[in-house]
Amino acid sequence: MRSLELLFRRARIPLAMSGGFHPKIKMSLPSALALGIEGFDEVLELEINESAQPVDTTVLLTDLNRCSVKGLDFYSARQLDQQETKAKLASSTFELIVPEELRSQTVNQISSLLSADSVMIEKHNGKFVNVRTAINELLFSQDTGQLTVTILAQNGPEAGIREILRVLELEKELFKSIFPKRIRCQLTEEIPIQKK
Repeated sequence: MRSLELLFRRARIPLAMSGGFHPKIKMSLPSALALGIEGFDEVLELEINESAQPVDTTVLLTDLNRCSVKGLDFYSARQLDQQETKAKLASSTFELIVPEELRSQTVNQISSLLSADSVMIEKHNGKFVNVRTAINELLFSQDTGQLTVTILAQNGPEAGIREILRVLELEKELFKSIFPKRIRCQLTEEIPIQKK
C-alpha cells in the first residue's frame, strides 16, 4: 500500500485525502489478498479531489503505468458515476498446482466435497463457514495438478482459499509446495455468474 501511495504521488494524481494529523490517500480494495498470495486481476478504488479537474482515464492509465514498479501493471481505469456505489466482489478465482504425490488423494477429496450439500469448517478466527456453498466452480487436472476454484463472496464470514485447501487436506502444504494465485476478481455489476 505504501508503494501505491508513492506511485500515485509520482504520477501527480489529484487524490482526495482523509482528515486528521496523518492524512491518508482515500483508496480501497474490495477484497484484499492474504499475505503470500499473488494477485493477477485486482480492483482498486481511488477517490479524486473534488476541486481537481475531471480526470481523463486514458491519461490516468498511461501515467500509472509510466510511474509503476516492475510487476505492477494497470490494465483499465474508469470513472464511477455519482449514483454508483463502491465496488463489491461477487467471486474470486484462484489457481494453484498440486504436487504430484498429492494428486490422487486430491481427486478423492474433491469428489467428497462436491457430493456434499454442506461442509462446515472453522476459520482461524473461530467463526464457522460453509465451504460447499461458497464454491461456484472447482476444476482439477490430475495430469498437470492444476486446481482452479471460483469462490463466491458471502455475507458474514467467508470461505477463502485457505479453507478450501483445509477441506482438501492440502493446507499444510500452503506456501511450502502450494502457492495459490488469484487470477480473477468478478464484481457484482458484471455479468451474473451461474451456480454450478
